Amino acid sequence: MDTFFSQNLQFLRKSLEGKVSQEKMADELMIKKSTLGSYESGRAEPRYTDLVKLAEYFNVNIDELLKEDLSVKSPSPKQEERLRILTTTVNIDNEENIEYVPIKAVAGYVNGYGDLEYISNLPVFNVPFLAKDKKYRVFPIQGDSMLPLREGSLVFAEYVENWKTVKDGTVCIVVTRSEGIVLKKVFNYLAEMNVLVLKSTNEHYAPYPVLGDDIQELWKFVGYYSSKYPL
Repeated sequence: MDTFFSQNLQFLRKSLEGKVSQEKMADELMIKKSTLGSYESGRAEPRYTDLVKLAEYFNVNIDELLKEDLSVKSPSPKQEERLRILTTTVNIDNEENIEYVPIKAVAGYVNGYGDLEYISNLPVFNVPFLAKDKKYRVFPIQGDSMLPLREGSLVFAEYVENWKTVKDGTVCIVVTRSEGIVLKKVFNYLAEMNVLVLKSTNEHYAPYPVLGDDIQELWKFVGYYSSKYPL
């Protein structure tokens, strides 16, 4: 069978953020690593059940996976969701920086989060107790919607690649086109309705939904710094 399947499979896997290995992808799909390797090298034709798994994994249809050269095709919105790319910087030792988004840069972040020049101009620092194999960024808190965190607190947050894995009640920095940068408890309905419901810890603020299409980034809360004692 003369198709683009093996070429597309290699391209799509290598396009995933985080340099996903054959072994990791095989585990996630519950396919043998040797089978996946045979598919990528063109030594084996795919079984239908595996085709379905792979198409769903990459958010493409089976016909595209088999018959179109996806390396020269503009990604669909569904593919862009799966192939989300984070713009980041590294230090002289090629380790991920922890960029800090100061108050004066918050408004620009919504438009500049994917711009390497913008990200490169953010202040950076190192925190020795944070894991080196994860990506972190620091955001300032504005307002009183997430008490006991007070306005001016700095939140350390871990980048979330797959939004659908976020568990209900997780506190996240949510970057959206309409709301900008907010810290909220997240209730996840992306799989069913393409919606996140955001809830404040301050009961004076009502929960509200945001569409998945409005979300630009998710960062999971891992800690905070404040010069003021918690209320």
